[in-house]
Amino acid sequence: MNDLNSYRSSPSWFAHNPNGIHGIGHAGRVLVWANLIARRLQADGIALSLEAVRWAAVLHDVGRLSDGWDRGHGARSADWVSENRHSLPFSLPDDHFEGILLCCRWHETSDQDIPVVTPELMCLKDTDGLDRVRINDLNPTFLRSEHARLVVDQAWDLFQATESANDPWEAELKAAAERHLTANPPRTVAADGSSRHDH
Repeated sequence: MNDLNSYRSSPSWFAHNPNGIHGIGHAGRVLVWANLIARRLQADGIALSLEAVRWAAVLHDVGRLSDGWDRGHGARSADWVSENRHSLPFSLPDDHFEGILLCCRWHETSDQDIPVVTPELMCLKDTDGLDRVRINDLNPTFLRSEHARLVVDQAWDLFQATESANDPWEAELKAAAERHLTANPPRTVAADGSSRHDH
């Protein structure tokens, strides 16, 4: 289907309900948006680890114990990822793996209380925020990047197109591909011959 399918969540990773509002369906949509926004940030010249962003999108809620207010689930998710590093289906350099842990640990925390807000963490927080459409609680003014604010309508569309699917992961990636959300940002050539990405 596309290269994002290799990031598919396993139900066994989730401490709480993998079919709940913070389960596999949520992880799939956050992955779609994290991949899109991270690539657009890279096209803007912002250095970040695309692999760290993608895996953080998939793993950021595995430590949840409920679908309600669950303080500390970010730290629990990071601890679980760290403890299970060698059984997860990927291998990354230490600095990229640490980026996943940082994203998981701090994604539930207010920006002002986070020691360092990396581009990867900013991307995850925005894309996790985009999927608040599933609980009808998305406030675009809380999004940090213009790239995220520009896809609010598409976030609603992706959710509505896949919310009742038997296999939300497969449905989300198929819908995202049909909507050209998984492609690289298109490049255009300026009059001076230089190329740039269009958003």
